[in-house]
Amino acid sequence: MATVPGRIGELNMARRAPGEGALYKRADGMWIGTVDLPPGEDGKRRRRTVSSKDKATALQKLRKLHRQIEDGAINPAKVTLTVDDWLKHWLDNIAARQLNPRTLQTYRSAVKKNISPHIGTTKLVKLTPAKIRSMHTQIVSAGRSTRTAEIAHRILSKALKDAVREGLLTKNIAENVPAPKVLSKERGALTTDQARAVLKNAFDRGDSMATRYAAALLTGARQGELLGLQWDRVDLVNGTLDLSWQLQRLPMKRDADPESPKRFSVPAGFEHIPLYRGTALTRPKTAKSMRLIPLPMPLAALLAEYREAQIPNEWGLVWVSEQFRPIRPIDDLEAWRDALAAVGAPEVPIHAARHTTASLLMESGVDAHVIASIMGHSNIVTTRGYQHVSGDLARQALSALDGLLSGD
Repeated sequence: MATVPGRIGELNMARRAPGEGALYKRADGMWIGTVDLPPGEDGKRRRRTVSSKDKATALQKLRKLHRQIEDGAINPAKVTLTVDDWLKHWLDNIAARQLNPRTLQTYRSAVKKNISPHIGTTKLVKLTPAKIRSMHTQIVSAGRSTRTAEIAHRILSKALKDAVREGLLTKNIAENVPAPKVLSKERGALTTDQARAVLKNAFDRGDSMATRYAAALLTGARQGELLGLQWDRVDLVNGTLDLSWQLQRLPMKRDADPESPKRFSVPAGFEHIPLYRGTALTRPKTAKSMRLIPLPMPLAALLAEYREAQIPNEWGLVWVSEQFRPIRPIDDLEAWRDALAAVGAPEVPIHAARHTTASLLMESGVDAHVIASIMGHSNIVTTRGYQHVSGDLARQALSALDGLLSGD
């Protein structure tokens, strides 16, 4: 057996099988596994070791060490890991287990477009408040909104918080930097006359989506909530809509059968109901979004009539395409634009129909906390926070919009 100079005692080197790495048996019978790490900025050589009296155990530890280093869970020298290195590992191994697929996709896009180009090559331990503030400035200077800069800041802060938990940082530097202030802009809303004109024209020409537009304007429900609404969650007798699910497109596994109930690439335990191919029903992102809202009487009457004339679909959806499939959000947006253009109304996105509802309720003198409860979103109006609002009070508020359909 060969000896290894420079060590105390005689080290018996063992033949290594492929994939075992630097594994050797010491003279005292201990099996030692070593991994050479990249040198730090001081140029010094670094090495991590594992040991066990049992060769198989030592090999298992060595392979685990290799995986941890490759995944970024172990920072070889703390000074070598860049912001990009950590964000990639964080997205793939931490955020992916905590977020729903759509949110994870948003995070990846924000990292790629708004974080990495500005601070990606910065060493993680060298990140400073000044560099983060510079990132904010560069995002806005590139023509993006202050809201985009704020989202990038929040995502970076979450990633750094987990870096602290992993022992890569001693503190989350982003917490010492105020997030960019979002400048409020007019998001667009239809006037009462414009909303009435859109609905009247849609019903007069027999548009199959007329009731969908009415639901958007009379309840403020979000696009996904209405496209995913099923008849068994529409209570026409008691006048309520259960918005506990929303329509969403989910990423599919590679080569998955498009009809398989397990076709989606989602985290274990992610609650969803498969519909057609890439579409599914998912839970809203917060408990506050899962709400039971009042159904205005005029809308209830319209839905009852619409249901009688509708050909049933296999998912029990209230609105489907001409092919009897879940409506794609992009097709929904196109149809709404056509409805606006038909009466010369401004091109207000269907998402902003929620703001039309809020504006109309405010014009009708409805209290802000009531509006917040109906809309399920505290940022649409300025409130002191959510308060409990009874169904009767909320229904009374929505009745202020009955004139949209009655023409009063």
